[in-house]
Amino acid sequence: MIYFVRHGESESNIKGVFAGQREDSTLTEKGKEQAKNTAYNIKSEIPRIDRIICGPLKRARETAEIIAQNIGFDNNKIEVDNRITEYDMGSLTGTPIHKISSITLTTAKNAENPNEFRTRIYSCIKELAEKPETILVVSHAVVGRILETIKHNMEAKLFYDIHPYPNASVTKIDWIN
Repeated sequence: MIYFVRHGESESNIKGVFAGQREDSTLTEKGKEQAKNTAYNIKSEIPRIDRIICGPLKRARETAEIIAQNIGFDNNKIEVDNRITEYDMGSLTGTPIHKISSITLTTAKNAENPNEFRTRIYSCIKELAEKPETILVVSHAVVGRILETIKHNMEAKLFYDIHPYPNASVTKIDWIN
């Protein structure tokens, strides 16, 4: 069983900028508190967590570490998987967040190919879904959005039109096949 957690509120969220892969911001105090609250909910609702896997960016790692510490999971056993890092927003990275379509995002200069993004996320989640363990995956909003395109069999290039999971929310991923 896989549970997906979006990282807690980050400095980039507060600044209102597109973070992507290149804006490696840390959690805010509110984000740290969100991660602690998420840990409390996990501890009371999920009997055990066998593995915690996070993306390499600070905001995902910090969230994973806070959750691990608060559920009694050894921080040294947290695994980092580069496949679940945030989408590379290319030239939009660090610019003010504004309402844009998926097509505008995915065609920005140096933006990651959405099909390749989807493939890297799917390969990781599919591999994990085949394990007989309860796994907590800590990653990013856009990773959650691409998971929704997979779940609903949508085109990868439309991922940004999907509403993101809230910061530090837990989503059960029990539909991967």
